[in-house]
Amino acid sequence: MDWKDLIWHPLTGLAVGVSAIGQLGFGLLEPAWSLLSSTSGLWFPAIATTASTIMPELGYAQLGTKVLLASAILFVGVQVNKLIDKIQNWRENR
Repeated sequence: MDWKDLIWHPLTGLAVGVSAIGQLGFGLLEPAWSLLSSTSGLWFPAIATTASTIMPELGYAQLGTKVLLASAILFVGVQVNKLIDKIQNWRENR
């Protein structure tokens, strides 16, 4: 495959388009992360309770497990981010 074929390949154009849209939308990530971070004490217990008790009773046990796992990973990410912020703040103010 020649380099011209690589440049004019449809997947190359798709990758360039997705990366351009991703760069434009990257600024929207911070407000969404702030919202998740500030409300994590509310949404995680609600999702965990729903996924572990209500969804299996409704017949969606596998989906409940996946939702619980995804929310737990997100919750741990939020808590690690908060810990990193506290450590950085402590190091700056000592």
